[in-house]
Amino acid sequence: MFQRAVKEINAEFIAEEKYLDSIQRTVREACNSSGMSRRDTQAVLLAIEEGATNIIRHAYLYEKGTIRLRVVIYKKLVIFSLIDFGRSFQPEGSGTVDLQKLVESGRKGGLGFYMIQKIMDSTEYISAAGRNELRMIKRIRPSRDGSVPLLRRFFGLRVKFSFWTFLIVAIIVGGSYYYMDRQTSRQLFNHLDERVAALTKTIADQAAGYVLRSRSDVEFDELIVSYMRANPELQMVALVDDEGLIMAHSEDVQSIRKPYNAPPGVDPRLWGVSQRLEDSPEALYYLAMQIETGGRDIGSAHVVYSSAQLAGKLADARVRIVLLTTLLLLFGIAGIYVLSNYFVSPIVKITQRVRRFTRGDLETELPLEGAEEFFEISRAFNEMITRLSQDRKNIVAREKMAKEIEVASQIQKTLLPHELPEVPGLEVDAFYRAASIVGGDLYDIFPISQQRYCMVVADVSGKGVPASLVMSMLRTVIQINATEATSAHEVLTKVDRYLQSNMPPSMFITIMLIIYDAETSQIKFVSAGHNPMLYYQARSGKLSTLNPTGMPLGMTSTISDDFDKRLEEVQLELKEGDLFFVFTDGVNEATNREGEQFGFDRLKSFMKRQLDDDKSFTVKQLSSSLVSELDDFSGFVKATDDITFIVARACRSRQQGTETAQGDKKAVQPEIDRQTL
Repeated sequence: MFQRAVKEINAEFIAEEKYLDSIQRTVREACNSSGMSRRDTQAVLLAIEEGATNIIRHAYLYEKGTIRLRVVIYKKLVIFSLIDFGRSFQPEGSGTVDLQKLVESGRKGGLGFYMIQKIMDSTEYISAAGRNELRMIKRIRPSRDGSVPLLRRFFGLRVKFSFWTFLIVAIIVGGSYYYMDRQTSRQLFNHLDERVAALTKTIADQAAGYVLRSRSDVEFDELIVSYMRANPELQMVALVDDEGLIMAHSEDVQSIRKPYNAPPGVDPRLWGVSQRLEDSPEALYYLAMQIETGGRDIGSAHVVYSSAQLAGKLADARVRIVLLTTLLLLFGIAGIYVLSNYFVSPIVKITQRVRRFTRGDLETELPLEGAEEFFEISRAFNEMITRLSQDRKNIVAREKMAKEIEVASQIQKTLLPHELPEVPGLEVDAFYRAASIVGGDLYDIFPISQQRYCMVVADVSGKGVPASLVMSMLRTVIQINATEATSAHEVLTKVDRYLQSNMPPSMFITIMLIIYDAETSQIKFVSAGHNPMLYYQARSGKLSTLNPTGMPLGMTSTISDDFDKRLEEVQLELKEGDLFFVFTDGVNEATNREGEQFGFDRLKSFMKRQLDDDKSFTVKQLSSSLVSELDDFSGFVKATDDITFIVARACRSRQQGTETAQGDKKAVQPEIDRQTL
């Protein structure tokens, strides 16, 4: 099936929880040697721990033993086997773990197996010849990048804390610098535009005076040259008269008295608005301003200026700011790294403690030190570990108790009849379903002499183990006192006397006890506070209710002194086809989703309908029909009380009754609700 194994590891450990660490260490070494990823290794360790814990708590619950660990490493998968020689988890031996069955039944360990199946790629449980093997297969999925674990170890929590702190601070500082730089640059350039506009206005005003005083061309040239020298951002100044002829030009003296041509791409008539020269390699702007005097236009001033000098100063300032900020950030990251020890060291200790906790260390406590917050975290963690340790012990105790209850349930089942006896002249069937793991109902059919049989249906007050123990005691006491008895009244009186001193005062028992004489086809029965008997007369088709008086068994002595006087015995002679039905209140008190009970009237109606519709029925068929009716009525509502009943019908002859009993003879293993397994 597989290729040749690369490596095989075999080890044996004592089946105790203190050796779980040793099992995990062996499994971890095997996973590391197989090249399994760190994540898969942790998952496998969890599955192995769950499997080993189940073996310790269940397979070796009542004895000590060993766990064999077998690990077979192949190139692409690893097979883990946990082998024990204790009690099997699945006595049915289905081979594969049936998760659905485990969940439905509620058996302990079901969720553990569910987790193992989710972690492992394949899971099998094999039980044979006293040897159990939990076999798990995990495929090897190595890390995509082998350097990742090394990088993770290198970049510890302090480095990560420092790095991310630096990154966040750098983003905040960078964003703030970018915003401030944009705002400052915009303001400086706007200021440049305003200053040049004011300067151009001043030149235009002075030029207006020169025009009015008819200054010479040389004076106009000196005017613009003086402004060019005083303001280095000015690249060109030209003065134009109202006829469009140049009066002065800073770049071309020969153009005086010639028509002025504005630079391409600008509108010389757009007064007082800066226009960028698109064709210029530098950031040059053009501004035109009218020369006015007395409200009359007498010319215009044209200026070309550059923002290169301002941009250069801004660039130099940016470089200095970036260098200074970087230097401060470097000092800051060093300080953050040092400061991180104060915050990170307690977290590292907590992390290390958590890792020890996952490996099973529930004893070591965290030191209560550091800032108040870390002090509280450490204290809370220590309290949590203490509670978990105690809960773990409690879980072990509860698991042990649950197993003991399960054993009690198995013992209780053995006390109930495995096969109904052949009763001459009667066709008999019985049904029992416990509402929980152990029940408090009892039914029994057994011979007390050659021709007489005793039939019992009883209900012990309460539920659980106490009720089951009383039920077991009651069965034994009845069988002892019913031997060779001819009167049901006599039997139940003796049983009550015994129970007065041997049963807890807070408990009582209701019971219907019947003694059947096969020779005379008569029944004598008494009821100690029990549900009435349903009696069907075949000849008349009448279904009647018989409820003789009587008090429950085990009541306090002040009331039960006259128990035998209050106990009424009824005698009936059974005719051909007559039927009687004895039951506990779990039948009539079965509840549906709406909280409605099945009820005594519904039970009588069902029995009458079944008995009238089909005269050829068998009691086994009647019993099955009633159980189906109860299940249909209750739906998925969990029963709150045990359901128990006995149904018997008189046959044509003793021989025919014997043949019918043989034909319908069946094992009456008590039916247990699947939800209570």
